[in-house]
Amino acid sequence: MTIASRPRTIVIAVAAAFLTGALIAAALAVTGTVTFRRTDSVPCNNLTSYEQAQATVHRKAGIIARIRHVGADVSVTPVAADCPDSAERLGYLRVTYATDDERDTIQSILSSDSLGVYVTLGKR
Repeated sequence: MTIASRPRTIVIAVAAAFLTGALIAAALAVTGTVTFRRTDSVPCNNLTSYEQAQATVHRKAGIIARIRHVGADVSVTPVAADCPDSAERLGYLRVTYATDDERDTIQSILSSDSLGVYVTLGKR
């Protein structure tokens, strides 16, 4: 092997390695093993049905109202979870807030009154 053919061999090897990596990454993305969606990380085994999460908003209206009155930017929304292994549609409540003080007050309400469904807290 001459010195002139070595750079060409290196370029071919690097290109082959890059293409192999790209092919593996594409296969993982297509099969759903790797996703690029940003979702709430919720434990699917701790969730109730989505219908129950929706009903909780009405059934526990007093607690929900107290949470919403914490601040103008506070919202309580039932969310259908992305749990592909579940036979039924699962859900939870997402509570969003604007400030750390709002979060602390919401946590205080939730620690004294249970909603009976999984709840996530997220800053807007």
